[in-house]
Amino acid sequence: MAKRRRSREFKNNQVIDIEAARRERGERRKLSAAEKTQKTKEDCQKPSRRQVVKNMRRRIVYSLIFIVIGVIIGVSVYNVITLKMEEAAAQAQLEALEAEKRLLEEELSVVDSSEYIEQQAREQLRMILPGETLYVLRNKGKADEETAD
Repeated sequence: MAKRRRSREFKNNQVIDIEAARRERGERRKLSAAEKTQKTKEDCQKPSRRQVVKNMRRRIVYSLIFIVIGVIIGVSVYNVITLKMEEAAAQAQLEALEAEKRLLEEELSVVDSSEYIEQQAREQLRMILPGETLYVLRNKGKADEETAD
């Protein structure tokens, strides 16, 4: 169809000024370019509904990712703190057990001596050596032992 229009214009035997046609075409291009830039500025100023929804989805996804990362870090920190507290409690228990062990080892060294064995035999079992006499006093209701040769 475009070819037919041109051919009809030329059939009218009109003379076309090439320079004027170029200027008109340049002006039309400038106007269309200005309209395009104006439309893009308007588009930049006011985003479409689709872009708004897309941006909202993006923000929601990013915020969810940050929340998940924060929760993971929080749980990890909580676990580390809990383990440190358990370690401190275990260390305190270990020190208490080591102190008890030292006391028991000291008592064991004392228990192995003949003096301790003799003392316990006299106090708990009320035993005496041959040739000794056991005296029991009833003043205080408590049995006291006295030994004599």
